[in-house]
Amino acid sequence: MDEAVERLGLRERQRRAVADELREVGFQLFEERGFDAVPAVEIAAAAGVSERTFFRYFPTKEDVVLTVLEGIGPDVVSRLEAAPLDRSWFEILREVYTAVLAIDVTMEGRRGDEIRRYAGRGYRLLQSSARLRAGMDARARVSAAAVAEVIARRSGLDIDHDPRPRVWATMVIAAIGADVERRVAVGAEHADLGTEVFDALQGLFDPPVGPS
Repeated sequence: MDEAVERLGLRERQRRAVADELREVGFQLFEERGFDAVPAVEIAAAAGVSERTFFRYFPTKEDVVLTVLEGIGPDVVSRLEAAPLDRSWFEILREVYTAVLAIDVTMEGRRGDEIRRYAGRGYRLLQSSARLRAGMDARARVSAAAVAEVIARRSGLDIDHDPRPRVWATMVIAAIGADVERRVAVGAEHADLGTEVFDALQGLFDPPVGPS
C-alpha cells in the first residue's frame, strides 16, 4: 500500500473504497448508455447501495466524472506556492504542471495513473453530454481562479486590475484540456502531456511557418 494512502486511516480508506466503487460503476454505465441517460438511482442500485448513500459520496451525478478530473488541483496549488521565483511564470507553470500531470501519488493519496486513466474516460464522456461539458467548464474556471490567485499574490499583482494572472492561468488550463481532448479523439496516450502542451504554448512566440 502506498505511504500516502496508509496515512489516510482506516475510515477514510473505507470511504474512498465505496466512492471508488460507485465511480467505476457509474463510468461503466455512462460508457454503455451515455451520461445523460443514466440516473443516479441506477448507479446506486448497480453498486448495491441506496440512492441516499450515493448522494453522500457524490452530491450530483456530474461529480462522479468531474471530481476525479480535479484530483491534481491541490498539488498544483501547493507546488506553485513553494516554487522559487527565479524564472518566468511560464517556466514555473511548465515545471509544476509537467510534474503534476506525471505524478505517481497525489497529496490526497490518489494514484496518478488512476487519475490519468479516468481523465481519458471522462473526456470521452464530455464529447456527448452538454450538461457534463458545462460542469467541466465551470470547474475549470474555479481551478484557473485558484491558480491566478497564487500568481497574483506571489507576484505582488492586483488581480482585479492586472489581467496577467487570470490570463496566464486560464490559458494553461484551457490548453491542457484541449490537448487531452485531442489525444482522446485520436486514441493517443497521455504520456508527456505537460511537455507537449507547454511546447505548443511556446510556439505562440515563434514566427509562423507554412502558407500565408
